[in-house]
Amino acid sequence: MDSGQGSFNRRQDADDLTDYVNNGWLSSNEFDGPTFLWNHMIREASREGSDQRNDVPVANLSDADVVINMPMQWYFDALASMVPTAERTDTGVEIPRIDMPTFSIDSQALSGVDAVVGNAVISTRWLDAVGNLAKAVEMTARFVGNVADRDNEGFDYLKDLIQTVRVYMDAVACNADPMTGEQALRMITQVACNEDFRLNAMQMVELLSCGLSFAQWDDTRMFAYDALNKGIAAMRDFAAKSGNGDASSTTGDTMNSVGSIDSDVTGDTGARDATATQSHDLRDTSSDADSAHSTNSTDAADGADTANSITHSTGAAGDSTTGGSPTLSPEELNDLAMLDPSFLSKQQLAQTAQNQFDHAVQFLRHDLMRISGDAEEADRFLRDNHTSEPLADAYAARLIAAERWQDLLNFVDLVERDAPNQCTVMFPEEVVPYEWESIREAALEALGRGGELVAMYQERLDDTYDPNTELNRMKLQAWTQAKE
Repeated sequence: MDSGQGSFNRRQDADDLTDYVNNGWLSSNEFDGPTFLWNHMIREASREGSDQRNDVPVANLSDADVVINMPMQWYFDALASMVPTAERTDTGVEIPRIDMPTFSIDSQALSGVDAVVGNAVISTRWLDAVGNLAKAVEMTARFVGNVADRDNEGFDYLKDLIQTVRVYMDAVACNADPMTGEQALRMITQVACNEDFRLNAMQMVELLSCGLSFAQWDDTRMFAYDALNKGIAAMRDFAAKSGNGDASSTTGDTMNSVGSIDSDVTGDTGARDATATQSHDLRDTSSDADSAHSTNSTDAADGADTANSITHSTGAAGDSTTGGSPTLSPEELNDLAMLDPSFLSKQQLAQTAQNQFDHAVQFLRHDLMRISGDAEEADRFLRDNHTSEPLADAYAARLIAAERWQDLLNFVDLVERDAPNQCTVMFPEEVVPYEWESIREAALEALGRGGELVAMYQERLDDTYDPNTELNRMKLQAWTQAKE
């Protein structure tokens, strides 16, 4: 390596970027490239849990239902006694969300879930245990969608629960016979595809990604693709059935008692995440880079606080934020955080959910190819989807790891041509302070393209707002002298 003048390393940026890719989380000891939804800690956790799992019975499904339901029912009964606007009905209690106290995990409303899950995960009676886990996820999602979860405590609990299920499903994939594994994954897939998750695209994809544990073996790989296809079909069916423009009561402004929760109520779990990248710790496998595609982080329950009761229509589609349009524009779909879910019609909610699912399912598609050993197809998929920030970053990482610097330079040209304002989301700012320009700079350094680097540094120095003036002056001097 030519270190240039004195101790100044003219390839410092290329070296730093290569070091980050080869030694950071973008590297993978399991597969030939980074994964988004799969995390090696899932396998490690499932193996560590094997010491606690034994051939012991789990609660009957009906008993599990009762155990989960009872604390939830007590929670709603308590609300009914303290909220003046609560109304008892034949099926439960209706409470305007604006009048509901903010949900706290300390209420113990989810203690029944804890009991059922704790009972299930220590058993190797795989199908019985997975049946109860599926029930726990389903009822938790419905509950969280029906409380005023303004501090996201319920939502975070749901995310953790899904990770617990993923760890257990990995144990199923590793230890159960293929027929049992297939039946177990179908149970989880069925929950992922029900109404409670169709407006919660990232968590839906997280559940579907339980199939990744099965994708690592030839005789069970088709189970993972079956789960993916069922998820895609469920969202397509949901979007088609919601295409009627029905604008009445969309996000649900009242609460029913658990046991009769309106599945159309999306609450805080609706439209929350759109993408996820690899986790740095097991708890956050679903949300380390939720900002990779910033979507509707608006709290749906808080948005509904300004609306009327569910018994009163919210008005026609587009009465407020949507400008009278029955469908959302591409610009609106790309900036969902600006939309208030309480003003969206069912058709528009379905449209946002489909948009988020289309983004999120890309990560599952990629990971299935990568884990299945189809490296070329996985790389082709990343390149073809270069306008998606995480996918583009992952392909750049693949080229950097292989030191394919000219290909990297060509790829930077492609990204900047098709998405000139695209950011990087998987590289830290200290490694790529100028986003894609920093990646271009590293490629030019590695290729020794001094003339282009001199022009780049001169342009930065001409920018009076550039914070790295001294460093760029040193780089300009070093590469100018190298040319001479």
